[in-house]
Amino acid sequence: MTAPVLALAAAAVLWTGGTLAAPLFAATGHPLAAAASRLLYAPLCHQDAARSFAILGVPLSVCHRCEAVYIAFTVTVLASFLPARARALSLPMLTLLLLPMLLDVAFDMLGLRTNTDVTRVATGALAGIGLALFIVPAARELGSELAARRACSTA
Repeated sequence: MTAPVLALAAAAVLWTGGTLAAPLFAATGHPLAAAASRLLYAPLCHQDAARSFAILGVPLSVCHRCEAVYIAFTVTVLASFLPARARALSLPMLTLLLLPMLLDVAFDMLGLRTNTDVTRVATGALAGIGLALFIVPAARELGSELAARRACSTA
């Protein structure tokens, strides 16, 4: 496995695991650390407590959809370490996997249909899988290119 893919996997695990920090800090009597961990994710997520999973009654640092994106992305990146290799996802295929999430959000915002916990999680998971299948092959290719450059420079 190449260094960029390892770095991507480590970052994904840390980022996804970090969403659990706020409730865990709050439960162990560290409210400032809980607030700081929520602030980290605030620029990327609305953090509506009614649309978030909770641990010990305290919402995670992100909503259902963001949590699903992060978990699906991380699991897919980690699955890339298995021997079977998925082909790189094309941009049109990525768009198809992102489209349900975009439509779910748009229909809710336009008042055409109210989204649910299930639709937020399902569409978020599709997006996370698609993003990982698009990014991991590029990271793998970057690693191969860097290794080839190192080999040429040492030869």
